[in-house]
Amino acid sequence: MSAAVNRHEGWEQRLLALIEDARARPYVLGEHDCFRLACRVIEALTGVDRWPEFAGYTTKRGALLALAQYGSSFEMAGDWFFGSSRIDVKHARRGDILALQDDVGEKHLAVCLGHQMACLREDGLLFLNTSRAHCAWRVG
Repeated sequence: MSAAVNRHEGWEQRLLALIEDARARPYVLGEHDCFRLACRVIEALTGVDRWPEFAGYTTKRGALLALAQYGSSFEMAGDWFFGSSRIDVKHARRGDILALQDDVGEKHLAVCLGHQMACLREDGLLFLNTSRAHCAWRVG
């Protein structure tokens, strides 16, 4: 995805609808997980569908193998995927994608909603303060 892709008119409503849909659906790795949510956000904001490039993983190991093809770290793979270097979380806008690390050291993607972020985890959609994220990427 190129950083030159702009957000399409009406993205705010599409983002809200996407978050509401994510609340209602059960977590399924490779189908409805934090990466799939990030792909849906990109499509809702810019019209660019990146999911077909990555669809097919169904295990944590498969997800990590797919990630490793694009960078030696979670963040470097994100830089490649989002088409730009990560930014400081303080500069993230609604709809941008954030990275956070959980209490057991696993990294996840989340959607910036302002001062909160939405992160899809096994126990559902969590809303956390954006200060828990360690970097962000622009979307559109």
